[in-house]
Amino acid sequence: MELRHLDAVLAVAEEGSFTAAADVLSTVQSNVSEQVRQLEAELGVELFVRSRRGAEPTDCGEVVLERARRIRRELDSLRADLAMLEGLEVGTASFGVVGTASRWLVPQLVADLRRRAPGVQLRIVEGASERLAAEVLAGDLTQALITEPVPDRRLEAETVLEETLVGVAPTGRSLGRGPVGLAELSALGLVLPPATNPLRSEIEAVAARLGIALDVVLEVEGIRLVVDLVTAGAGASVLPETALPEQLDGVRVVRIAGLPPRRLALIRSRDAYLSIADRAVRDEALRMMARRRTPVRSRRARGATGGSTPAPGP
Repeated sequence: MELRHLDAVLAVAEEGSFTAAADVLSTVQSNVSEQVRQLEAELGVELFVRSRRGAEPTDCGEVVLERARRIRRELDSLRADLAMLEGLEVGTASFGVVGTASRWLVPQLVADLRRRAPGVQLRIVEGASERLAAEVLAGDLTQALITEPVPDRRLEAETVLEETLVGVAPTGRSLGRGPVGLAELSALGLVLPPATNPLRSEIEAVAARLGIALDVVLEVEGIRLVVDLVTAGAGASVLPETALPEQLDGVRVVRIAGLPPRRLALIRSRDAYLSIADRAVRDEALRMMARRRTPVRSRRARGATGGSTPAPGP
């Protein structure tokens, strides 16, 4: 088996026919057909179903394609690492981040990375934890910061941070002093993420354990929109404290009794190789997490009235 065999198989799968694959590889169709035939003979399986309409991978072909794509990614990473070591070009890296952490993590991560590793070209993807985990497993992302629990054993995970969950409510609503109960916050009507959101699942699990029936008046995807709706008086919510803006007008931030923090984990595929550029991103992200774990000043939302306990600052 040689790399040219894998290149031919990948080209046929990506282009949908032997003729189109030959054009991409700057060769003739007979060469592509022969390379695929040689690999099929060596492996003892048929990789494509040929027809007048083109070529479709067989089940065995899909298995080979998955490994071939992985090999190509490893070769690309190898070339990038060698180029960075020789100072010939920049390296590329990818990083996924769950939405609740993107506000405080991404801007500073980009700024610090430009200062420490200016040759790194970074692609950042913001999304839900399950989607990011799937992209890491598929090789579309090298690593990602998601909420625990980690959904797949094929992922290597390192718990890096705990997020304090706090209540947010309009300043005009009545709440007791000190930490409030989840039932007290729910009585104001809750604006929460959809049922499929991990944060929603965590809140509902605590409510079920305490025997509380949550009064969800609105389901909203997106932290910024949730805060805007709370500010407008649509109800209260439960959010990671780190996801809140530095200044909040007309919103009270309160501690919630009995609600445990949520954990964030940095994940990567167990069989993935981290390039020099990816390691630079990981090191910078870990430095930021370490700084995030140190105590900092408390804050009180602007426009808040007495009777609330300020949540700890980010």
